[in-house]
Amino acid sequence: MSAADSYLLLLLFAAAAGLGWYFARRSQPRSKAAARGHVSADYFQGLNYLLNEEPDKALEVFIRMVDMDADTVDTHFALGALFRRRGETERAIKVHQNLVARPDLPRDAKARALNELAEDYFKAGLFDRAEQVYAQVARGGAHRDLGLRGLVRIYELQRDWDKAIGAMDQLASQAGQAGGETVAHYCCELAQDALGRGDLGAAKHWLKRAQSADPDGVRGAMMRAAVGQREGDHRLAVKLYEQALEQDGGFLADVLPELRRSYAELGKAGEFGRWLAGALSRHPEWRPGVAFAAITDGGFDDPVTRQCIIDFVESNPILTEILETLRPTLEQEGGKDAAVRRISRAMRRIAKASPRYRCNVCGFSGNVLYWQCPSCRTWGATRPVTKFRFEAMLDPRAVPRESGRKT
Repeated sequence: MSAADSYLLLLLFAAAAGLGWYFARRSQPRSKAAARGHVSADYFQGLNYLLNEEPDKALEVFIRMVDMDADTVDTHFALGALFRRRGETERAIKVHQNLVARPDLPRDAKARALNELAEDYFKAGLFDRAEQVYAQVARGGAHRDLGLRGLVRIYELQRDWDKAIGAMDQLASQAGQAGGETVAHYCCELAQDALGRGDLGAAKHWLKRAQSADPDGVRGAMMRAAVGQREGDHRLAVKLYEQALEQDGGFLADVLPELRRSYAELGKAGEFGRWLAGALSRHPEWRPGVAFAAITDGGFDDPVTRQCIIDFVESNPILTEILETLRPTLEQEGGKDAAVRRISRAMRRIAKASPRYRCNVCGFSGNVLYWQCPSCRTWGATRPVTKFRFEAMLDPRAVPRESGRKT
């Protein structure tokens, strides 16, 4: 047991003893000395067990002290929370079970005790028991929303998206708030599962429900566009990919290559450039993102994206320095265009060696787009990374040689 934890326990148990002594005096005025002596003996016995690192025996003593009066219930809660924080879930469960079993506990306090017990089970990984207790809390009372939130956490961990939708709908109704964005993610997860097993009908059903829950959801639009591509409906895919980018230009690196492919499948590769020029006139802030998407993909060869890449290179001091260093050696190989192509390939290699996505809440990063961050469990916080680590390019020798492949 650490010194800090021991100190916290001492403070907690001192408060428990003091409360017990006070309420014992109040309820038994005729035997003040006896009550005071009884509490004092229990208190010092519990401290002795604690200092001898016998927390189970100490727990029995302090629970017995708290049982002296129902008004000391807050001390009981503090004791259980402390054990859970320290990872001693069995002792936390014992404390909260003792509270739940008390027949004199007020209704609100009983609901709180049940929720704390469910938290203990959750922390211990006993999800079946936690679900049962959370469901009991969620059936009514002042803590109903806590029970529903607990059920949502369990269903998300178990990937039971149907039940998660039901619990979130109840929670949204209870709290008077819209839970549409989260419900849309649940529907998209069900659609993704359906696509994995080749059931396009079920996938389209869940994507329609996702659209109903969150009409402006970028994930749903991207998935519906991918289904359109899969079915050969590239006209629909173009419409939905463009819609997704209007909703969130941060996904340019993911969407632009697919959008360009659908334009090409329709035999309208030239129209892609015209659409992109119009989009950039409406959203000039997209230009660095377009350059990043074109560089990392390597398959773009239209005037608009080429100019975006040139502007991106010339606006960055590090890249400008590299460009000027390479210019004399490339005068016979195409001048600036050849230098920009070589720099683009170098940046593409850097991007491939770097994480592609990063959570804006906790900083978790990786090469897979998790719509729910695996670390902090936040929905929709993971975003594409659109920056290069230029430091690795300061040495011109690190820039790859011309390979003959056109970029």
